[in-house]
Amino acid sequence: MTFKPSLRAVLPPEVQQPARDMLLVLPETQRDTPWFVNVLAGLGAWVASLFLVIFLSMFLLDDSKAGAIVMGLVITAGAVLLRHVNSHVFITQLALSAGLAGQGFFLVGVGNIWRDGEAIALAALLLQLVLLVVYPDTLQRFLSALFAGLSLLYLLREQAPPVVADVALVGLTALTHVLLLQQGRLQGRARVAPLVTPTVFGLVTTLFFVLLMRTWFQGFYRDMLDRDGLELPASVLTLGLAAVTLYSAWRVMEETQAGPGGAAGVTVFAALALTALLTLNTPGVIAAVGVLMLGFHRRNAVLLGLAVLFILVFGVSYYYDLHMSLLAKSLALLGSGLLMLGLRLFIARRFPVAGEAP
Repeated sequence: MTFKPSLRAVLPPEVQQPARDMLLVLPETQRDTPWFVNVLAGLGAWVASLFLVIFLSMFLLDDSKAGAIVMGLVITAGAVLLRHVNSHVFITQLALSAGLAGQGFFLVGVGNIWRDGEAIALAALLLQLVLLVVYPDTLQRFLSALFAGLSLLYLLREQAPPVVADVALVGLTALTHVLLLQQGRLQGRARVAPLVTPTVFGLVTTLFFVLLMRTWFQGFYRDMLDRDGLELPASVLTLGLAAVTLYSAWRVMEETQAGPGGAAGVTVFAALALTALLTLNTPGVIAAVGVLMLGFHRRNAVLLGLAVLFILVFGVSYYYDLHMSLLAKSLALLGSGLLMLGLRLFIARRFPVAGEAP
């Protein structure tokens, strides 16, 4: 007969709580099914909800504007109740597809009555905040966090100077970093634990989507929002995101006892600051680097994959945003690459535990 030792038996008291926090945020302790299964199930739920919306639109509502709102709320409430009653796979997908259809009906009804994008965004924001708390499903909570974030930024963009929406984007980024930094402690609270991971992924997706629209589709982004007011220059937005990333780096080094005030900390902060300065006109790069750092810290493969993907996407944008000749662009990229390789070589030699042995 064998016994599994506890943390108290094998670790000193000062490191027991950090070890417990790290165990709580491991992906295998947070979900029962792989993430790609949830994604495929979500896609199926969207298709099912589309057919349900078409059926009800043709046979039940008879062009009733108020009826769409009432029907949407009734279907959404029924989906929440059904999901609480049973967690079988079929019931889960049925409730998810019905809930998505109900949300669509509700928002269509709001749009038909008020004919105003701000009203739809406000209704979506309030509805998604409620569903984030009451609907016990990871995928729905992810969608709620995503649409709530987008609705909030749209409202601020339409009702306030555009610079307010940019500041709010930095604020949402800071919130995402704080949730990831405090994930271990939050996972230990029964009421909050189910909300943390889907909220983080929803906010990260919101961040990357907005930065992608702002970077790659600037004209469409401004035309869609129909606002030409003052917005933060890309360089200022980059510095704001860099400040959030530097703060997170400090907290990560404190948590791992890597000495943020020593040589290792100076090297990390210098590398992050250099990355931000080299990509001032492409804020998505430093944002993706921050997500990459926290994904690696939390051993989350999905966050790591997202961060690597968008680093490549924003890296291409950085290249095309350089207002230089092709020769100058090539020299700039060559110099940046050599600088980063030199920094990597320095880290590997100066901190052999963190890098490769020389």
